[in-house]
Amino acid sequence: MNDLDKRLFVGIKISTKLQGELDKCPRGAEHYLKEDKPESLEIVTLGEDKLIGRFLQDGFPANDIDNVSRNIRSILTLIAQGHRLAEDSVRIYADSKVRIAPAA
Repeated sequence: MNDLDKRLFVGIKISTKLQGELDKCPRGAEHYLKEDKPESLEIVTLGEDKLIGRFLQDGFPANDIDNVSRNIRSILTLIAQGHRLAEDSVRIYADSKVRIAPAA
């Protein structure tokens, strides 16, 4: 995707604890992070922060935001076993400085 496709990002800031859980992603769940599919999550940077979530296309239906939020929390619960995510932890970021994080 090019930058024109990546105007809004819905995701969660990656804390130290969450990063530790992502680093030990259970076998079979890593495809949620490694594939370039709509259901996969991306890790991006915003300034000094790392975020995990997904970009939305222009014209994304506003009433579907709740579904995206639940889906992101659900996938992260599978990946980061035991990491509890509050309902309000998923945020919408609209910043041209949001970029895909370099592979570690």
